Amino acid sequence: MAIRFKGNGRYAYKTHNKWNKEKKKYETIWTYLGVVNPDTGEYQKKHKNKQEMLVLNYGDSFALNEYAVKSGIYAMIEKVFGKMTQSIFALCFFKLFESSAMQHADTWFEGNYAKIIFPNAALSTQRISDLLKKIGNERLLREFFKLYLKKVYSEKGVIIDSTGLPNDISFPLSAFGHHGGNIEKGTRLLMVVDKDNSQPLYFRYAAGNIVDVATLKTTIREVKAMGIEANYALLDAGYYSNTNISHLFDNDISFLIRLPAGRTIFSNLIEQTKYTLEKPKNRVIHGKRVLYIQKVAVTLYEKYPAFAYVCCDIKRRADETVKLLTEAEEDKLSTAETIKKIKTAGLFVLLSAADIPVQEVLPLYYLRNQAEQIFQISKSHADILPLRVYSESAFRGILFLNFLCVVLYLNLRNQLPDKTSVESAIKELRNLMCKVYDDNSIIPQEPNKKQRNIIEAIKNTVGKF
Repeated sequence: MAIRFKGNGRYAYKTHNKWNKEKKKYETIWTYLGVVNPDTGEYQKKHKNKQEMLVLNYGDSFALNEYAVKSGIYAMIEKVFGKMTQSIFALCFFKLFESSAMQHADTWFEGNYAKIIFPNAALSTQRISDLLKKIGNERLLREFFKLYLKKVYSEKGVIIDSTGLPNDISFPLSAFGHHGGNIEKGTRLLMVVDKDNSQPLYFRYAAGNIVDVATLKTTIREVKAMGIEANYALLDAGYYSNTNISHLFDNDISFLIRLPAGRTIFSNLIEQTKYTLEKPKNRVIHGKRVLYIQKVAVTLYEKYPAFAYVCCDIKRRADETVKLLTEAEEDKLSTAETIKKIKTAGLFVLLSAADIPVQEVLPLYYLRNQAEQIFQISKSHADILPLRVYSESAFRGILFLNFLCVVLYLNLRNQLPDKTSVESAIKELRNLMCKVYDDNSIIPQEPNKKQRNIIEAIKNTVGKF
């Protein structure tokens, strides 16, 4: 090493001699190393200008990854799925950020900060197909849910609901079934949701031609095997049957369920309360709705004491009556048929194993909307449809991926500032870019006020996992 003095500075150089053929003599080649510290005699390496290599969408993946790590959900997935974790989260981020088929995940990945967070993720079409089959392994799913439920379940009851996943997949789970007034080919997705904290707890599936009423006992048994002691169940009318009600009573599971209108007990209750229901003392205000609700003690199947809540929604009755009278002639209904339908317009009955105060029964029953909301997130934001898998293991994999997306979506939403939706937050954060340099350093661009508020809210989360 050689040192040159310039003014008050000392500069280190590396030197070597090189033969010059033209001049036919050796020349000294000087290579600058850096500035010499006069106290230590050491030199500081010269600064090399960084070369900008990439500009990536930054804010959306950065924020969601902050939540996944700080909340502990990332560590939970990593404990069960190991090396697959980065690919799982990269695919979840893609599904939440982009409304597009998974065959485009690799293209998105190349332009997003997710490729820096998850350098080992493999999102080619073939790799995704293999990943879905692997994460659909039943042993891994059981291991995950046992770990997950210990952290999440409030032990205050569950909501059980189902939805149809229409598809033309050629495997036994895809079959024609009747649901929501339509006949379609598909598969049933059943979701178990925590009644107290609205967290999705567990999912299972059944062939499309298996009706809801036949799935309740198996669902309760499965969640019990996973560690959920379902001591309370909120159910829709599709789950009402002699067998199911008996099973709930015999296993000490309290419940609230809507009574199907076609049952004899429904007609008997309507007849029993026709002169007493619409009295001022039975008036209940629920949000912007005004109803009459009368509680009636009943005995089910001559052995189970329960309570029926006969409800009349005043606005709904008026709307249904207008519709019935308008369409009666078009539908060629007789006068007797028209009168019969008008008598039950706006009426519905809720059945409970426990004595619930009349003012509390509707808020409790409409907690069921939490399950509907989760199905909406699955289909609208987690992009579960259309289904393009052709094996049961891959089918389980896509359902688990959807489940994880819903968990991330719901909990991210809880961390955001007031009046900020997940969709608007993602769009806002997507515009926050970063630059990647040739030494792999990252320089995010300055966030605006909205972006900063969103990121700070997510980074400060305590999390629940």
